[in-house]
Amino acid sequence: MADAKPTAKIQRLENDYTRKLDHQQAVVHHHHWLGHRRMRRATRILVVFAVFAVILGVQLIRSHASLHQVDQQVTTSKQRLAKSQAKNADLKLEIKQLNDKDYLGQLIRSKYYYSKTGETIYSLPGDHASDVTAK
Repeated sequence: MADAKPTAKIQRLENDYTRKLDHQQAVVHHHHWLGHRRMRRATRILVVFAVFAVILGVQLIRSHASLHQVDQQVTTSKQRLAKSQAKNADLKLEIKQLNDKDYLGQLIRSKYYYSKTGETIYSLPGDHASDVTAK
């Protein structure tokens, strides 16, 4: 008895209705499969788009940070240039004044207490005479 295979007592009818029903089920299955396939394709496209968007976004942020850093460097360089130009102008003025004999004589007399013939120099407590004589 174990060797005997059970036989199906129910047989399927092959008529127009059952073929139409099978066709409708196949169409529904095909549409479901096609929708699932389209959904996977759309997901893949969105993932690729998101990867590109992230890469481009990172590049944009990096370039913005780099631009900000360069702007700061330009600002500090401009400030140093302005200071250097002002110092250069002061030094040129000082050179021009040192080439003038009257100014040079006045500077030497006031700073080093040199005197012309017949002049008398008085040192007052508020003067910086201790700086000149101290050695």
